[in-house]
Amino acid sequence: MVDAYQEDLAYIHDAGYGGHARSAAPVLLRALRQAGAERGLVIDLGCGSGILAAEIAAAGYDVLGFDISGAMVALARRRVPQARFREQSLWTAEFPPCVAVTAVGECFNYLFDPDNTDQALAKLFRRIHDALCPGGLLLFDVAEPGRVPGSGPRRDYREGDDWAVLVTAEEDRPHRRLTRRITSFRKVGRFYRREQEVHRLRLLSGAALARQLRGLGFRVRLLRGYGEFRFPPGYAALLGRKPGHVPAGQRRA
Repeated sequence: MVDAYQEDLAYIHDAGYGGHARSAAPVLLRALRQAGAERGLVIDLGCGSGILAAEIAAAGYDVLGFDISGAMVALARRRVPQARFREQSLWTAEFPPCVAVTAVGECFNYLFDPDNTDQALAKLFRRIHDALCPGGLLLFDVAEPGRVPGSGPRRDYREGDDWAVLVTAEEDRPHRRLTRRITSFRKVGRFYRREQEVHRLRLLSGAALARQLRGLGFRVRLLRGYGEFRFPPGYAALLGRKPGHVPAGQRRA
């Protein structure tokens, strides 16, 4: 659908960048159980390669995932065959009734889709609120201003057994924009294949989003980590709960 997270970078992200999703899973599952939602549908926006979806499904929940990357969706379907995944933008997806919605990994920041605007995000939050059952949860994280420390570009390098990736991140503070230029190398046969992608994000204030969600009726907590995994500066997560009691049909007999 878009020129982002193509086959090699999707593979590398799955192999080396799954920490956020793995750490978010127990936070969500604990919150669901505390809310009394021990079964039901969880919608995973920007589901990536299905790392979070696998943990949710293993705990007995149904999962519907959306991602604009066909390569990511293919990985997710292999990892969690019992779940449903769609190659579709989260900005246009229709949400059936559910007990939780997740968006882990800066999903609301990415500018792959030109529909990502303040107005579109407000409408998305409203649609999520409408889809959630009473007592339902919304868990997501965002990149904030200050995501790139210092005054200049920041370079990062990681490697695995059959891959390496170079990332240059630069923040435009006046316009609250972040640009990542990514060069990936993946071993295919005897040689390494080289690809490049450019990812652009708009930076969002976690505190401002919390106020926006409270205006819709959510009860919101601002998180600075997923369990023992602590966020770097310029990063926040929000856990929102729709008021009310989870319907009896979402509780285990």
